[in-house]
Amino acid sequence: MTCLVQLRRTVRCGSGTAAIEFALVGLLAISLILGVIEFGRAVFIRNELAFAADIATRRALIDPPKTSGDLERLEAAIRESITFNRDRLEVELELPSSGGMQITLRQPLTLLVPGLYEDSITLTLDRYIPLS
Repeated sequence: MTCLVQLRRTVRCGSGTAAIEFALVGLLAISLILGVIEFGRAVFIRNELAFAADIATRRALIDPPKTSGDLERLEAAIRESITFNRDRLEVELELPSSGGMQITLRQPLTLLVPGLYEDSITLTLDRYIPLS
């Protein structure tokens, strides 16, 4: 009979329910906050890539590149416009025979949460500039 009384007290006892509720809701809230932060970083980096491509587009339209030296100066201008991780930025500039120029920018994004995703996510921006 004593076991039955203790079992009833345990079932009716409400201590610890706040901790369990916080564990369930807190995990969801922290995951949501980290997701928003990571998404914001990705949008910021993508915006920087678009800004760098805009700078390259303006320079290419004002003074169209004709030699490899011109393309190197254009790449240097793109790298200067990026505020962080310039060394990880991949820049491809091509002058196709159609009279335009293709710009491809790639920036790897490593997530802040360790162990969530081991590889980096690559953000890519492609632009075609008609020069003729």
